[in-house]
Amino acid sequence: MAAEAPDPKTFGSWEDAFQYPIAAVRGMERQLRNDIGSNREKLRSLVGASYRDLLGTAESIIHMDGQMQQVESYIGDMGRRCNSRLLGNKAANLRAWDNDSKATDRERYAFASQLAVLRSCPEVITRLLRTHGSVLLAAKVLVISRLLHKKISQRGHPPRYLEFLRIRLATLRRKLLTKIDRQLKSLESSESTLVEAMCAFSLATSSSSTDVLRHFHHIRQLTVSELGKREDDDKRISKSLQLVVKTLRDCQMIVPAQLARALETLKTTPLMEGPDIQSLRELNLEIHQRWLGDDINSFTPYVRHDDLQKTEANRLVEQWAKTAFSSFLRDLREMVEKVENPAVVVQLRQELLELWLSSKRHSMGAGMFDVLNGIRDAFNNRFKYLIHQHTANLSDVSASINTLLEDWNRVMSDTCPPMWDDTVVSMDTGSGGKVLKDELSTRAYSRSEAVRIASTIYTNWLDGINSLEQLIRQLQERKWADELDDMDNDDNTSEGLHNMLSEDDPHLLHKTFEDDLEQSFRMLRDVINDYAKNLQTDDREETSAQKSAFLVRVWRDIASRLPSIYRDVEPESPFIPLFQTQVSKTVLQNPIAHCDKRISKCLQHKQLQARILWEGDPQLPVLPSPWAFRLLHETVKSMTKFGVDIWTPRATDILKQQMRDALAPIVKKLPELPRQVNGHDANGESQVDDEEKVSRNPEEGAEVDPQDRDDEKDDEETRDGEKKKSEEEMKTQSKQKLSSAQKINGDHPSKPSRPSEEVVRDIKTQRLFDAIYLDYALSVKSRTTTPDDPDNEITPLPDLFDSAQSIILDDLQMEDVQQWNSNLDRMRKDAGAYWKRTELLFALLA
Repeated sequence: MAAEAPDPKTFGSWEDAFQYPIAAVRGMERQLRNDIGSNREKLRSLVGASYRDLLGTAESIIHMDGQMQQVESYIGDMGRRCNSRLLGNKAANLRAWDNDSKATDRERYAFASQLAVLRSCPEVITRLLRTHGSVLLAAKVLVISRLLHKKISQRGHPPRYLEFLRIRLATLRRKLLTKIDRQLKSLESSESTLVEAMCAFSLATSSSSTDVLRHFHHIRQLTVSELGKREDDDKRISKSLQLVVKTLRDCQMIVPAQLARALETLKTTPLMEGPDIQSLRELNLEIHQRWLGDDINSFTPYVRHDDLQKTEANRLVEQWAKTAFSSFLRDLREMVEKVENPAVVVQLRQELLELWLSSKRHSMGAGMFDVLNGIRDAFNNRFKYLIHQHTANLSDVSASINTLLEDWNRVMSDTCPPMWDDTVVSMDTGSGGKVLKDELSTRAYSRSEAVRIASTIYTNWLDGINSLEQLIRQLQERKWADELDDMDNDDNTSEGLHNMLSEDDPHLLHKTFEDDLEQSFRMLRDVINDYAKNLQTDDREETSAQKSAFLVRVWRDIASRLPSIYRDVEPESPFIPLFQTQVSKTVLQNPIAHCDKRISKCLQHKQLQARILWEGDPQLPVLPSPWAFRLLHETVKSMTKFGVDIWTPRATDILKQQMRDALAPIVKKLPELPRQVNGHDANGESQVDDEEKVSRNPEEGAEVDPQDRDDEKDDEETRDGEKKKSEEEMKTQSKQKLSSAQKINGDHPSKPSRPSEEVVRDIKTQRLFDAIYLDYALSVKSRTTTPDDPDNEITPLPDLFDSAQSIILDDLQMEDVQQWNSNLDRMRKDAGAYWKRTELLFALLA
């Protein structure tokens, strides 16, 4: 194994290298030569990279060396020239030259400086006014410019430019005074701003403190008047009162002490020495001040600051307060007379009272209650006028009614579609049932187009009345404890003011409201009452009835929605029965005429048609005649045509009363006793033929006229299931009884069952049963009436039973009376039972 080559770095000297074999030494040589070559290359690359830096460093060193040499040269030269004796001589020579050369130019320099400062003063004032700077500083500059102008003017041959400066300064003075007045009349001006503006006015006009206070009052008085007459500001009256109160407060705080101290401060320091004047760069005082002259530099304004004593200041403030409040109340009355919205009146009243009560301690010179009463009277009078105006608008309802009645035929008839028709059944309820509910309500109460027009006008009027009522309630609920606590500790005064504002004023307005409402409703009732009287004399009964129904619905809508503040309207006013009477007369016209015709036709028959339907022992009627049943049915049908909402209990009673009056003479109609000769009457007609006719048509007897056939057709179309069932049962019973009677009399068809006198008596008995049945149908329930309401008293109706019974008693003997009374009780019971079974068929009458 070959020995490792030694490391030359470990040798202490070159001799150590030769201690190894030659091969090793030559190896070390090669290694060292390689290392030397490698290091040479590294050194060459390192020196080449830093060469430029080395050159720059060398140049810097050379440049620094040149500068150091130059500095040393300058320092040496300065040392040679710094000779104290030489410098002293130069200074002395300079002073001598200055005194000799500039003595003649001092006056010229002073004129130039004064004119330069004077020219700069307008620029300073303009800048201060444009940038909303201090008006007091502007006034000081104005005073300085006035002094400079006077001094320059006294020189011989003043420049023409001086006149231009005078005009410009006069214009700036007016602008400055305008700016001062704007600060004096502003509501946002603080006490310090007002004091500064007063001092500026005093400097600009050379006024004393008394003159300043008078000017302040004059500006505020003009502002109060201007605010009261402005039409473009809704808060002008509030601002006017705020300005009056603020003026009183400012006077108490500023006059006379604070104003006197501020004016006195102006006299302690010359104007030119003030730091605010010295800070004005445009004047260049560091250059020109020493040339202005001692009279200007030491000028101190003279202002009379102690001429205004406290008693005199209070007198001036009190005198101004009376004038200001008088002007304010006058403007307030003029302003509220133009307000048409009651809510604005209430809001403005609250604002002004809050402001006045909270500032009572500052309102010296104006009586507390005088101003307060003036504010209250202005608002109360306007509110009463608005109440009268709004309540009088109820006449719009009567005007709309008059228009609708005059154009009745052209506009519409007072009808409403049926309760349930195809339109209602197919109505879309996807978005809720409100539409369906409203439609059903409209049809149930027969709210036709005419009724809706009048109702809409009344609704609009009622909304305004409710808003007025809410505002009066708001006045009652308003508490003034916070405002009254700031006044004084007099509990009696505070309580009196609270009662005055929260009780007396609302009570006055409430009383006015009630009186105006009563008068408006009285006028409306009078108008409707005149319509009722006119409709009574109208020949067009159908149209009159429709108009009457329309007026009843309109009044019902009005009476159901009265203002809560007014509840003294009669539930049914005197004209309502007149309208109901007119409607009832039209309703009964055709049914009564048909009834009379049917009864007259029945009187021509020789036999009682319903005799076969009698029951009991003795046989008595148990069913009313067809004419009675049809009478009730036609009456209800005619009532339905005018709408079910018309038929209130009182309207139904009126109709029943008229119906009783009309039926009383009709039920007394009876056939004459026929004269018989061998089974024939005087006219030669056989009773057997009549009996055969009766047997063929036991219910109808003779032929039915076309009117009866139409009525029967209408009955069949409108009769419900219950009535049809009852009719069928009645026909079945009549056929059975007819067949049994034919069997009994089958061997002797030519002989009548009773003599003619008995037929007449049967007719009377049947007529009496019909009268009892109608008496039940047309009965009137007892109603509670009040002594103070005579219109609600029910007039006793004529008794149909008494009218019918009188035609029976004439034919009775004394021995038949007892039996008759027993039969009468039975017929009463049967008629009442039959009415109970059929009364739902005539729901409007029942």
